Amino acid sequence: MFVESSIASNGEAKKHGMNELTLTGARLVLPNETYDGTIHIVDGSIEDISPGRSAVPGAIDLNGGYLTPGLIDLHTDNLEKHALPRPDVIWNRLAAVAAHDALVTAAGITTVFDSLCIGSTTRDNSKKDDRARILPLLIDGIRHAQDLGLLRVGHFLHLRCEVTDEEVVSSLEPLADNPLLKLVSVMDHAPGHRQSPQLSRFRETQIKQYGWSEEDADRRIAEWIDASRTIGPQNQQKIIALARARQLPVASHDDETPDHVYKADAAGVLISEFPTTRAAAEAAQSVGVRVLMGAPNVVRGTSHSGNVSARELASTGHLDILASDYVPASLMHAAFQLTRDPIGMSLSNAISTASLTPASAVGFADRGAIKIGTRADLCHVIEITDTPIVRRVWNKGRQVF
Repeated sequence: MFVESSIASNGEAKKHGMNELTLTGARLVLPNETYDGTIHIVDGSIEDISPGRSAVPGAIDLNGGYLTPGLIDLHTDNLEKHALPRPDVIWNRLAAVAAHDALVTAAGITTVFDSLCIGSTTRDNSKKDDRARILPLLIDGIRHAQDLGLLRVGHFLHLRCEVTDEEVVSSLEPLADNPLLKLVSVMDHAPGHRQSPQLSRFRETQIKQYGWSEEDADRRIAEWIDASRTIGPQNQQKIIALARARQLPVASHDDETPDHVYKADAAGVLISEFPTTRAAAEAAQSVGVRVLMGAPNVVRGTSHSGNVSARELASTGHLDILASDYVPASLMHAAFQLTRDPIGMSLSNAISTASLTPASAVGFADRGAIKIGTRADLCHVIEITDTPIVRRVWNKGRQVF
C-alpha cells in the first residue's frame, strides 16, 4: 500500500503558482489493489496517494463509489458514425468531432484512438467513396478542434487499412507522418474466412443490405476473394513496413486461425484485434501478441457476428485488452462485467484491460494507472443495480465531465 508523503499546503501551492486538487471518499482502483483512499493532484499529475479519508481543506468528497484511471480506448468507430449519420449524409466535421468527444468523455474515456477506415470494407463503391471523403475531413477536424480548445480528452488516430483495396497503400502514405497517428491495423474483410467464414450467409446479408442482384453479388464476392489472395498479402506487407519504419504499433484484425496469428506476429504485429476463434486468441498469447476484444461482446455475452465470446476468452485468461468498438459506454460496463461470476476477475485487473494494458500496448507510459507521477486522468464511477455509471471525469486534473 502506498505511504502518504508530504503535501504542500494550499497556501504554499498558491504561492508557487501550482494548481492542486484533492479527491477523497472513494475506493481507489490501483494497478494491484483497491482501497478507500485519497488522491492529491498538483499541476495535472498525481502527487500523492494515501489510504483513508482526507481532512485537507478544499478536498472534494466523492461520497463513495470508485475512482478509476481514465479509460484508454484503442478502437472505436464512433466518430465515423457522427460524420456519416446516414448514407450520403456527411455531417459538419467540427460538430461531428465535438459530439463524439462529448460522448466518449461521458463514458469515462480520457484517451481515445479514433478508428478511421482507409479502403473499402465492402465492395459497395458508394460506401467506399463516403469513407474516402470523410477521412481527410475528420483528421483535419480533430486537429482543428484541438487548436480551438474544444476537446475534453486526448484524441489520437488509429488508421484501419483494408488490404483488399487497390488504393490502400497510396492512401495511407501521405498520412503516415501525421503526429496524431499512433496505431495502424491491417484488415481483410473478404468473405470465406476471418469475420465471415460462411459464404452463403455472407452472400445473403450483402444482397439484403445493398440490394445487389444474385449475379452481381457473386461477381463482387469472387473479385473480393481474388483480391484477398493476390494484392492482400502484398498490401499488408507494405503497410506493416511503413508503420514499423515510423515505430508505430500494428494490429491485425479478425484473426481466425493460429496461422493468421503466426504470420502477423512474424511481420511485427503486436495486437490481435477481435480474434474470431479461441484457437486464434490462444495462439496470439503464446507468441506475446496481446488479444483485444470488443466491450459490447462482453456486455452482451456474445459476438454480434457469431464469433467467439469475449467472456469465454476472459474466463480462460485469453483476453488482454478491451475496446469500445461501436458503443463507447460499453467500455466501463464491460470492465465491471469481468468481475462477475463466472469470470471473477479482480476489479484492478478488470479496469487494467481498459486502461493500463492498452496504454502499455501503444507505448504510453504516462497514463493508464493511478500511480504517483502519472497524469491525473481519472473517473468517478458508482454502481446502480450492478451497472457502473460514470459521474465525473478529470483529464490532467481538470474536471471535464
